[in-house]
Amino acid sequence: MKLKEAREKKKLSQESVSRAVNISLRHYQNIEGGITIPAVNIAHHICEVLKVDPRKIDEWKDRRPPV
Repeated sequence: MKLKEAREKKKLSQESVSRAVNISLRHYQNIEGGITIPAVNIAHHICEVLKVDPRKIDEWKDRRPPV
């Protein structure tokens, strides 16, 4: 699941999520866009706000090829 999909499902704006998590709007946009991987505590807080399992977020899945 994409963060954007989870956020839109809850009918929240990027700004409202960023305020709830206490991070800048730009930082949240970078996280949602897959540019930045958040610290564990921020990722957990975002998932609490969006009521999703952090293991289901596509942007945070391991992209390395299997060895």
